[in-house]
Amino acid sequence: MSDDKFSQSKPFDALNSRGLTGKREYVRGLEQRSDDEALSLLIECLCDESWYLRDQAEQALSRIGPDAAGVLLPLLEQGLWFTRTSAARVLGRFGHRPAVPGLLRLAEDANETVAKAARDALVAIGRGGGSIRLAQALHGLPPDTRRQRFDELAAGDRHLGERIARMMRNDELMAAEGGDALSDESPLVRASEEGFEWEVLTGPPAIDDAPPVARDEAGGGHAGTPSP
Repeated sequence: MSDDKFSQSKPFDALNSRGLTGKREYVRGLEQRSDDEALSLLIECLCDESWYLRDQAEQALSRIGPDAAGVLLPLLEQGLWFTRTSAARVLGRFGHRPAVPGLLRLAEDANETVAKAARDALVAIGRGGGSIRLAQALHGLPPDTRRQRFDELAAGDRHLGERIARMMRNDELMAAEGGDALSDESPLVRASEEGFEWEVLTGPPAIDDAPPVARDEAGGGHAGTPSP
């Protein structure tokens, strides 16, 4: 079957094709459209058994940008493991703060590939101005779960872990309203960080095998870890 046989009105022809060129052109056409139907068909591609088709769709959704986040959020709670993984990766690239609760749940997934994608996405959101969203979400978790999720984030990015821990010790920040609209650039958050050096949260995350263990001079505890 030649490539010109592919039509956006016949998605199953494209999905069943073995031709990589045909799949690439099919996804490219959906990306160019970017309407509701096209987004829905790109989500179907993320659910397909073809790794190549999923990869093409994931890249297309990433280029479309945060406007695609709404159709990706439900995938964190359902679908095959590779679909959940792709959704987590793309939402992390968007720095999409509304995805934080779903990603925290996904970090407990029995499939380690899925769980790691969720953890990486949470780190990416924190580095993209969502530290306060992570801190508030962690603060609302049961102590044992909070500790585990925090340790995972701090292991992925030590500086991010330090900032989250500092925020979690600030009662005013933990009680602040704003939800997903509250970001690290919000006046209240910036005011709370005065006196601390803001790390440049761009580029590859700093990898550490354990959360910070600096002593808290006031209490003798670990300054870099949150209280249960």
